[in-house]
Amino acid sequence: MFRGLTRKIAPIFAIILSFSVVVSACGSTATTTPSASPSASASADASASSSAPPASVTTSYKIGINTWGSGVPVLDQFGDNGEYVFKVLGSTTMRASDDFTPDKESANVQNFCSAGVNGLDLQAAGVTNLLQMAQTAQNAKVPFVINTFVGSDADRAKLADSNPYYVGSIANDLVEDGKTVADIAIADGCKTAVILGGNIGDTTQDLRLQGFTEEFTAKGGTVLANARCTDASEAPAKAEDMLSANKDVQAVYAMVGDYVPGAVSALDNLGLTGKVNIYLSGVDKHSAGYIKDGTVKAGADGLFLASYIAPTLLLNYLDGHPIKDQNGKAPELRNNCFKVDSANIDAYMSIFTTDGVNPITDDMLKNLCWRYNSSVTYQTYVDLLDSGLTLNALLTAHNLPTVG
Repeated sequence: MFRGLTRKIAPIFAIILSFSVVVSACGSTATTTPSASPSASASADASASSSAPPASVTTSYKIGINTWGSGVPVLDQFGDNGEYVFKVLGSTTMRASDDFTPDKESANVQNFCSAGVNGLDLQAAGVTNLLQMAQTAQNAKVPFVINTFVGSDADRAKLADSNPYYVGSIANDLVEDGKTVADIAIADGCKTAVILGGNIGDTTQDLRLQGFTEEFTAKGGTVLANARCTDASEAPAKAEDMLSANKDVQAVYAMVGDYVPGAVSALDNLGLTGKVNIYLSGVDKHSAGYIKDGTVKAGADGLFLASYIAPTLLLNYLDGHPIKDQNGKAPELRNNCFKVDSANIDAYMSIFTTDGVNPITDDMLKNLCWRYNSSVTYQTYVDLLDSGLTLNALLTAHNLPTVG
């Protein structure tokens, strides 16, 4: 009797099993949040892929994003950029401010991991705690990419050698940034300069100072003094003290846009407005206005681009297609800066400071992602950094006229 019953119900089980397979194959939705394991990621081809991207490009990940602080326009913009890109690429984010302390930064990484994020878009502004944060991520099996504030070369080298969850880093080439501003000042005929910037030990400021000083001196200029501030509130007084002792100086280099108002105030108080050129690095929505009205002679920018590109490196890792450099390691990517002055300020502002417009287009971002472009490789990133992030290249991507 049982043999007869088995023969009768076997076809029914077969039909049910077939239906289950079809349903599970078609059941992927935008809320799926798988994480790529290091072993799976490591086995993916790092330099090229002939396989097609996943059948669905709607897999959504939850990403933790930190900012060094809140209420500072430049820092807020870094976080905004990351959140925007992950949204474009189909993922969700949670965000936290480090409140300008390494301890809070480390705590935020721990909290992100405890909250079950699939990945971290990390700005390692605390510098000294990078390896600690990386270990936290590794313990939680959470991949992380570093952007803009990338810690020390030595620490990143350790991560590339030993941490399988380290995706890579991307930042503005800060030494080159300082050199670019020095070249602009020299070309304008300046032979003397003073420098105004943030804390000693702030890697961003230190590297720009290094680049500017090396280039300005090599081209025959003299740096008379530099004043470093804990924050922008100290800039007016420190700039005035420095300029009072160097009233014949020809150029002031503000190493970030936050310090331009302090330089402007000091020059005005000393009756030097119009007699001393102001230059800056890291042009943003606020400091761009000073270039447009002629208060600032020129600046260098490219600072924000890394915060747009970093999410694509993380997404590729999570999708099982990590980008590796020519040596098979997590890539160390650096973008160059470009000059912003009265000749191109309107074009610059049209894509960098206009609400609702982002300098790197959505199509450019998707071209860096395997889920949209199965041909993406490390070389795709190199080519973009070499020639695709100039102001004119970005204008062209927006179908806008080029300048200069």
